[in-house]
Amino acid sequence: MAGGWMGTILDVDLRSGRIARRDTMPYARHYLGGRGMAARMAWEEIPPGIDAHDAENRIMVATGPLTGTLAPTSGRTVMTAISPRTYPRPWYTHSTLGGWFGAELKYAGYDALVVHGASDRPVYLEIEDSSARLVEADDLWGRDARETQLELREHLGDQTQVLAIGPAGENGVRLATVQHAEENAAGSSGFGAVWGSKRLKAIAVRGTGAVPVARPDALLKEVLDAGAFHLAPSPAALREEDEGDTSGLRPICSQACTFDCRVVTHYGRGPHGRRMPGFCVGGLYLSGGWRLGDYEDADVHLPPGTPFGREQEHRFHDICNRLGLDFCFRLVTQNWLIRCRQLGLEEIHGYPIAPEDGEWFCNFTREMAHRQGLGALFADGLQRAMDVLADELPGELIDLGRELTFDFGFIAHREGRFRDREPLPFWVISAMMHASESRDPTIGTHQSVLIQANFLCDDREVARRQFRKVSREVWGYEDALEPTFDNKAPVALWSQNQHMLIDSLPLCDFAFPQLIRPMESRREW
Repeated sequence: MAGGWMGTILDVDLRSGRIARRDTMPYARHYLGGRGMAARMAWEEIPPGIDAHDAENRIMVATGPLTGTLAPTSGRTVMTAISPRTYPRPWYTHSTLGGWFGAELKYAGYDALVVHGASDRPVYLEIEDSSARLVEADDLWGRDARETQLELREHLGDQTQVLAIGPAGENGVRLATVQHAEENAAGSSGFGAVWGSKRLKAIAVRGTGAVPVARPDALLKEVLDAGAFHLAPSPAALREEDEGDTSGLRPICSQACTFDCRVVTHYGRGPHGRRMPGFCVGGLYLSGGWRLGDYEDADVHLPPGTPFGREQEHRFHDICNRLGLDFCFRLVTQNWLIRCRQLGLEEIHGYPIAPEDGEWFCNFTREMAHRQGLGALFADGLQRAMDVLADELPGELIDLGRELTFDFGFIAHREGRFRDREPLPFWVISAMMHASESRDPTIGTHQSVLIQANFLCDDREVARRQFRKVSREVWGYEDALEPTFDNKAPVALWSQNQHMLIDSLPLCDFAFPQLIRPMESRREW
């Protein structure tokens, strides 16, 4: 068997309860792993034209050849299926999550899971090394994602790694997530609703094996040569509070991570004094630093979002994690509701709106997860809510809602409006990637976009001088990162290829690829 693989894929039929096994290598030899391998299985096995909630929709949970090894950030897991989130119709797409589930799955002897069919009653999949079985989960149905994980870990052991859905997934909310650990999630693609339609509450895995490595000494040398606790991504050098301070290492969100990740990661206190991390975008909320909006042009006016204060932000964040709901819905929904208030609307469908009030917004979030009250209208996403409200609200509001979710129903992201102080060249690259991506394409440009956005906005002349060196070395054109329309196609192609590679190994796309070496300060840059 090739190094890095366990050699077995687990097939689970929820309708019949049958569990079977197949060989990994026919897929791994040609599709590397992770996202590529899952896409091949989906192509062969998902019937054409089905809906996301159809019993024959397949849930693919896949690892890669580096998963469970010492390779930095190699703990990520890929999930794919027909997505209910996409607009105007469901289609196949992917999501990834950090944490430790993928590594534990490999230690149990499996490279991937393929789940299809639908159970008549709630179940969870329990895997312990070579043993796998479906267990009735009536007592877990209705419980939140965190409680479910804690219950299963208490029953099966602390080393057990769990994926679970919350009430949002059970109620078929199109923004529902699959949660893991404190706040890792397969988030944006709405796969929690697919699990809910199959009555699959959780997957729990415990493994005691090890991943075979063809040349362990060579792998260890590569890991040691890469070093540990570098700032990643590199634009962290521009954050004043981090300059010269390498003592305060931040939490990690993926097995085997060797980076001191500064994607605005914070610890804080949640409800009842519980200590909570806030990774990536979550950290922006917890720091009170996220204010999408305050944008206006001839067609659109978007007011800024309103932070709720640190304690209330923690509460909102915790609620989303427990409910199994993609908290990024707030990045567009709150601003849209604020604009409603600015135009004189005090209620929608008879329900009062107060989007700048943290307590009101948390209650609204709960209503979304349970499809109750005003939340029921927005449980399928802002774009679909606009379809319902099209004949009831001013055209400006409908147009704004559709602009904010123009991206197949995903939230606006690096398209030259709303978020970007420097709109070019990011949206040009993103627009090219839209032609062949099945979801928000900018997730494939995290490293290049973050480098450009942070450094270019900080000091344009220094950044452009340095970018010419990077552009010439990587893409063969000095102006590939210039704010023009020229030579952006090589960046778009490279970004898509790199993202597929990262998702197939799989690795963290905030850490890789490293286009410039990690830096500690502006002066070093």
